[in-house]
Amino acid sequence: MTDPADRRPLDAARVRAQLGAVPGVGRVEVVATTPSTSADLVAALGREPGKWPDRSVLVTDHQSAGRGRAGRAWQTPAGVALTASWVLRPAVPVECLGWVPLLGGLAVVRALADVGVRATVKWPNDVLVDHPGRVELAGWGVRRKVAGVLADLVPTSAGPAVVLGIGVNVHQAAAELPVESATSLRGVGVEVDRAVLLAGLTGHLVDLDTRWRAASGDAEASGLARACATSSATLGARVEVELPGGGTLRGVASGLGPDGALVVTEASGRTRTVLAGDVRLRLEGTRTA
Repeated sequence: MTDPADRRPLDAARVRAQLGAVPGVGRVEVVATTPSTSADLVAALGREPGKWPDRSVLVTDHQSAGRGRAGRAWQTPAGVALTASWVLRPAVPVECLGWVPLLGGLAVVRALADVGVRATVKWPNDVLVDHPGRVELAGWGVRRKVAGVLADLVPTSAGPAVVLGIGVNVHQAAAELPVESATSLRGVGVEVDRAVLLAGLTGHLVDLDTRWRAASGDAEASGLARACATSSATLGARVEVELPGGGTLRGVASGLGPDGALVVTEASGRTRTVLAGDVRLRLEGTRTA
Protein backbone atom coordinates (compact mmCIF):
# COMPACT_ATOMS: atom_id res chain seq x y z
CA MET A 1 0.00 0.00 0.00
CA THR A 2 1.00 3.62 -0.39
CA ASP A 3 2.98 5.23 2.40
CA PRO A 4 0.50 7.33 4.45
CA ALA A 5 2.93 10.25 4.19
CA ASP A 6 2.16 10.39 0.45
CA ARG A 7 -1.50 11.02 1.23
CA ARG A 8 -0.96 14.20 3.18
CA PRO A 9 -3.46 16.89 2.17
CA LEU A 10 -2.40 19.48 -0.34
CA ASP A 11 -1.03 22.61 1.33
CA ALA A 12 -3.32 25.32 -0.08
CA ALA A 13 -0.84 28.15 0.57
CA ARG A 14 1.93 26.22 -1.17
CA VAL A 15 -0.28 25.39 -4.15
CA ARG A 16 -1.27 29.06 -4.54
CA ALA A 17 2.34 30.17 -4.29
CA GLN A 18 3.51 27.71 -6.93
CA LEU A 19 0.67 28.48 -9.33
CA GLY A 20 1.12 32.19 -8.69
CA ALA A 21 4.56 31.84 -10.27
CA VAL A 22 2.99 30.65 -13.54
CA PRO A 23 2.33 33.71 -15.74
CA GLY A 24 -1.30 34.25 -16.68
CA VAL A 25 -2.95 32.04 -14.04
CA GLY A 26 -6.20 33.48 -12.68
CA ARG A 27 -7.98 32.54 -9.48
CA VAL A 28 -6.67 29.51 -7.59
CA GLU A 29 -8.91 27.57 -5.22
CA VAL A 30 -8.02 24.47 -3.23
CA VAL A 31 -10.76 22.40 -1.58
CA ALA A 32 -10.51 19.34 0.63
CA THR A 33 -13.17 17.30 -1.14
CA THR A 34 -15.82 17.66 -3.82
CA PRO A 35 -17.78 15.32 -6.08
CA SER A 36 -16.28 16.89 -9.23
CA THR A 37 -14.10 19.95 -9.81
CA SER A 38 -15.43 20.28 -13.35
CA ALA A 39 -19.07 20.08 -12.28
CA ASP A 40 -18.34 22.69 -9.61
CA LEU A 41 -16.83 25.08 -12.14
CA VAL A 42 -19.58 24.55 -14.71
CA ALA A 43 -22.14 25.44 -12.03
CA ALA A 44 -20.11 28.38 -10.74
CA LEU A 45 -19.71 29.84 -14.23
CA GLY A 46 -23.46 29.65 -14.69
CA ARG A 47 -24.02 31.62 -11.49
CA GLU A 48 -21.16 34.13 -11.40
CA PRO A 49 -18.91 33.91 -14.46
CA GLY A 50 -17.02 37.06 -13.54
CA LYS A 51 -15.62 35.45 -10.41
CA TRP A 52 -13.71 32.87 -12.43
CA PRO A 53 -11.39 34.70 -14.81
CA ASP A 54 -9.42 33.12 -17.60
CA ARG A 55 -7.09 30.30 -16.54
CA SER A 56 -8.52 29.97 -13.06
CA VAL A 57 -7.83 26.64 -11.34
CA LEU A 58 -9.88 24.55 -8.92
CA VAL A 59 -8.01 21.62 -7.35
CA THR A 60 -9.20 19.15 -4.76
CA ASP A 61 -7.51 16.70 -2.45
CA HIS A 62 -10.30 14.19 -2.97
CA GLN A 63 -12.73 13.98 -5.88
CA SER A 64 -15.48 11.60 -4.81
CA ALA A 65 -17.52 11.38 -8.03
CA GLY A 66 -15.34 12.34 -10.96
CA ARG A 67 -16.85 12.46 -14.43
CA GLY A 68 -15.44 10.69 -17.43
CA ARG A 69 -16.57 10.57 -21.04
CA ALA A 70 -20.15 9.54 -21.80
CA GLY A 71 -21.20 10.32 -18.23
CA ARG A 72 -19.06 7.63 -16.64
CA ALA A 73 -18.24 8.14 -12.95
CA TRP A 74 -15.02 7.23 -11.19
CA GLN A 75 -13.55 7.55 -7.71
CA THR A 76 -10.12 7.58 -6.13
CA PRO A 77 -9.04 7.32 -2.49
CA ALA A 78 -8.26 10.60 -0.77
CA GLY A 79 -4.81 12.07 -1.27
CA VAL A 80 -3.57 9.84 -4.08
CA ALA A 81 -4.55 11.57 -7.33
CA LEU A 82 -4.11 14.99 -8.88
CA THR A 83 -7.63 16.16 -9.74
CA ALA A 84 -8.10 19.69 -11.03
CA SER A 85 -10.06 21.77 -13.52
CA TRP A 86 -9.16 24.96 -15.36
CA VAL A 87 -11.36 27.71 -16.79
CA LEU A 88 -10.25 28.69 -20.28
CA ARG A 89 -11.72 31.60 -22.24
CA PRO A 90 -9.98 31.37 -25.62
CA ALA A 91 -11.08 33.99 -28.15
CA VAL A 92 -10.94 31.55 -31.06
CA PRO A 93 -13.59 30.32 -33.51
CA VAL A 94 -15.94 27.88 -31.82
CA GLU A 95 -15.11 25.18 -34.37
CA CYS A 96 -11.53 25.17 -33.03
CA LEU A 97 -12.55 24.30 -29.47
CA GLY A 98 -12.33 20.57 -30.19
CA TRP A 99 -8.59 21.00 -29.75
CA VAL A 100 -8.91 21.87 -26.05
CA PRO A 101 -8.94 18.26 -24.72
CA LEU A 102 -6.04 17.41 -27.05
CA LEU A 103 -4.17 20.45 -25.75
CA GLY A 104 -4.84 19.21 -22.21
CA GLY A 105 -3.58 15.73 -23.02
CA LEU A 106 -0.41 17.15 -24.56
CA ALA A 107 0.17 19.27 -21.43
CA VAL A 108 -0.05 16.10 -19.32
CA VAL A 109 2.43 14.31 -21.60
CA ARG A 110 4.91 17.15 -21.21
CA ALA A 111 4.43 17.42 -17.46
CA LEU A 112 5.05 13.69 -17.09
CA ALA A 113 8.16 13.94 -19.27
CA ASP A 114 9.49 16.46 -16.74
CA VAL A 115 9.40 13.74 -14.06
CA GLY A 116 10.89 11.07 -16.28
CA VAL A 117 7.74 9.35 -17.55
CA ARG A 118 7.15 8.86 -21.28
CA ALA A 119 3.46 9.05 -22.12
CA THR A 120 1.22 9.14 -25.19
CA VAL A 121 -2.38 10.19 -25.82
CA LYS A 122 -5.13 7.88 -27.03
CA TRP A 123 -7.54 10.15 -28.86
CA PRO A 124 -9.25 12.11 -27.53
CA ASN A 125 -8.59 12.09 -23.81
CA ASP A 126 -6.69 9.12 -22.34
CA VAL A 127 -3.03 9.51 -21.38
CA LEU A 128 -1.16 6.20 -21.51
CA VAL A 129 2.17 4.93 -20.23
CA ASP A 130 4.00 1.74 -21.09
CA HIS A 131 3.89 -0.83 -18.30
CA PRO A 132 6.44 -3.54 -19.20
CA GLY A 133 5.84 -6.85 -17.51
CA ARG A 134 2.08 -6.45 -17.42
CA VAL A 135 -0.21 -8.92 -19.14
CA GLU A 136 -1.23 -7.66 -22.56
CA LEU A 137 -4.85 -6.51 -22.71
CA ALA A 138 -6.93 -6.38 -25.87
CA GLY A 139 -6.83 -2.84 -27.21
CA TRP A 140 -4.17 -1.79 -24.69
CA GLY A 141 -1.17 -4.09 -25.10
CA VAL A 142 1.12 -3.34 -22.15
CA ARG A 143 0.00 0.28 -22.04
CA ARG A 144 -2.11 1.50 -19.14
CA LYS A 145 -4.13 4.67 -18.57
CA VAL A 146 -2.51 7.05 -16.08
CA ALA A 147 -4.60 10.18 -16.71
CA GLY A 148 -7.83 11.37 -18.26
CA VAL A 149 -8.97 14.66 -19.76
CA LEU A 150 -12.50 16.02 -20.14
CA ALA A 151 -13.65 19.36 -21.59
CA ASP A 152 -17.04 21.06 -21.07
CA LEU A 153 -18.16 24.01 -23.20
CA VAL A 154 -20.05 26.44 -20.98
CA PRO A 155 -22.09 29.35 -22.41
CA THR A 156 -22.03 32.25 -19.96
CA SER A 157 -23.20 35.85 -19.86
CA ALA A 158 -19.54 36.84 -20.27
CA GLY A 159 -19.11 34.67 -23.38
CA PRO A 160 -18.28 31.00 -23.88
CA ALA A 161 -15.82 29.30 -21.57
CA VAL A 162 -14.30 25.83 -21.51
CA VAL A 163 -13.85 23.88 -18.29
CA LEU A 164 -10.93 21.51 -18.75
CA GLY A 165 -10.77 18.74 -16.15
CA ILE A 166 -7.69 16.55 -15.72
CA GLY A 167 -7.13 13.65 -13.37
CA VAL A 168 -3.74 11.99 -12.93
CA ASN A 169 -3.22 8.79 -10.94
CA VAL A 170 -0.23 9.56 -8.73
CA HIS A 171 0.10 7.44 -5.58
CA GLN A 172 -2.42 4.61 -6.04
CA ALA A 173 -1.35 1.08 -5.26
CA ALA A 174 -2.44 -1.59 -7.75
CA ALA A 175 -5.33 -2.74 -5.54
CA GLU A 176 -6.75 0.82 -5.50
CA LEU A 177 -7.06 1.15 -9.26
CA PRO A 178 -10.60 0.71 -10.61
CA VAL A 179 -9.80 -1.36 -13.72
CA GLU A 180 -6.98 -3.53 -15.01
CA SER A 181 -6.26 -1.04 -17.79
CA ALA A 182 -5.29 1.70 -15.30
CA THR A 183 -2.03 2.44 -13.55
CA SER A 184 -0.46 5.22 -11.49
CA LEU A 185 2.87 7.02 -11.49
CA ARG A 186 3.75 5.01 -8.41
CA GLY A 187 2.87 1.88 -10.36
CA VAL A 188 5.57 2.69 -12.94
CA GLY A 189 8.11 3.45 -10.22
CA VAL A 190 7.85 7.23 -10.06
CA GLU A 191 7.17 9.21 -6.88
CA VAL A 192 6.16 12.82 -7.39
CA ASP A 193 4.71 15.59 -5.23
CA ARG A 194 1.17 16.38 -6.42
CA ALA A 195 1.63 20.12 -5.94
CA VAL A 196 4.82 20.08 -8.01
CA LEU A 197 3.06 18.08 -10.73
CA LEU A 198 0.13 20.53 -10.72
CA ALA A 199 2.44 23.51 -11.17
CA GLY A 200 4.30 21.82 -14.02
CA LEU A 201 1.09 20.75 -15.72
CA THR A 202 -0.39 24.24 -15.43
CA GLY A 203 2.77 25.79 -16.86
CA HIS A 204 2.66 23.54 -19.92
CA LEU A 205 -1.08 24.09 -20.34
CA VAL A 206 -0.68 27.88 -20.27
CA ASP A 207 2.24 27.75 -22.72
CA LEU A 208 0.40 25.56 -25.23
CA ASP A 209 -2.81 27.56 -24.84
CA THR A 210 -0.98 30.85 -25.37
CA ARG A 211 0.62 29.68 -28.62
CA TRP A 212 -2.67 28.21 -29.85
CA ARG A 213 -4.55 31.45 -29.14
CA ALA A 214 -1.83 33.52 -30.82
CA ALA A 215 -2.61 31.55 -33.98
CA SER A 216 -6.34 32.25 -33.55
CA GLY A 217 -7.04 28.60 -32.77
CA ASP A 218 -5.26 27.31 -35.88
CA ALA A 219 -3.69 24.08 -34.66
CA GLU A 220 -1.44 23.75 -37.71
CA ALA A 221 -0.06 27.29 -37.54
CA SER A 222 0.53 27.05 -33.79
CA GLY A 223 2.35 23.73 -34.02
CA LEU A 224 -0.27 22.07 -31.82
CA ALA A 225 -1.41 19.64 -34.51
CA ARG A 226 2.13 18.43 -35.16
CA ALA A 227 2.88 18.09 -31.44
CA CYS A 228 -0.33 16.15 -30.84
CA ALA A 229 0.45 13.80 -33.74
CA THR A 230 3.93 13.15 -32.35
CA SER A 231 2.49 12.31 -28.92
CA SER A 232 -0.39 10.21 -30.25
CA ALA A 233 -0.88 6.54 -29.46
CA THR A 234 -3.72 6.47 -31.98
CA LEU A 235 -2.45 7.88 -35.27
CA GLY A 236 -1.11 5.17 -37.53
CA ALA A 237 -2.87 2.40 -35.61
CA ARG A 238 -5.80 0.30 -36.70
CA VAL A 239 -8.81 1.30 -34.62
CA GLU A 240 -12.37 0.38 -33.83
CA VAL A 241 -14.52 3.36 -32.88
CA GLU A 242 -17.81 2.83 -31.09
CA LEU A 243 -19.89 5.73 -32.39
CA PRO A 244 -22.23 7.67 -30.09
CA GLY A 245 -25.27 6.92 -32.21
CA GLY A 246 -24.48 3.23 -32.42
CA GLY A 247 -22.37 1.21 -34.80
CA THR A 248 -18.64 0.65 -35.10
CA LEU A 249 -16.18 2.30 -37.45
CA ARG A 250 -13.07 0.28 -38.36
CA GLY A 251 -9.98 1.45 -40.16
CA VAL A 252 -6.64 3.18 -39.69
CA ALA A 253 -6.43 6.41 -37.69
CA SER A 254 -4.84 8.48 -40.45
CA GLY A 255 -4.90 12.02 -39.12
CA LEU A 256 -6.53 14.84 -37.21
CA GLY A 257 -8.97 17.25 -38.80
CA PRO A 258 -8.75 21.06 -38.54
CA ASP A 259 -11.27 20.87 -35.67
CA GLY A 260 -9.36 18.15 -33.77
CA ALA A 261 -11.58 15.34 -35.07
CA LEU A 262 -10.07 11.90 -35.69
CA VAL A 263 -9.77 10.97 -39.36
CA VAL A 264 -10.23 7.24 -40.00
CA THR A 265 -9.46 5.60 -43.33
CA GLU A 266 -11.53 2.48 -43.94
CA ALA A 267 -10.30 -0.58 -45.83
CA SER A 268 -12.14 0.69 -48.92
CA GLY A 269 -10.08 3.87 -48.87
CA ARG A 270 -13.01 6.00 -47.76
CA THR A 271 -12.18 8.50 -45.03
CA ARG A 272 -14.51 9.47 -42.20
CA THR A 273 -14.09 11.99 -39.41
CA VAL A 274 -15.05 11.25 -35.83
CA LEU A 275 -15.82 14.04 -33.37
CA ALA A 276 -16.71 11.72 -30.48
CA GLY A 277 -16.54 8.02 -29.76
CA ASP A 278 -14.81 5.32 -27.76
CA VAL A 279 -11.63 4.31 -29.54
CA ARG A 280 -10.18 0.82 -29.23
CA LEU A 281 -6.68 0.28 -30.61
CA ARG A 282 -6.10 -2.86 -32.66
CA LEU A 283 -2.41 -3.19 -31.93
CA GLU A 284 -1.44 -6.24 -33.94
CA GLY A 285 0.70 -5.31 -36.91
CA THR A 286 0.48 -1.55 -36.32
CA ARG A 287 2.58 1.18 -34.82
CA THR A 288 2.97 0.94 -31.04
CA ALA A 289 4.65 4.28 -30.30
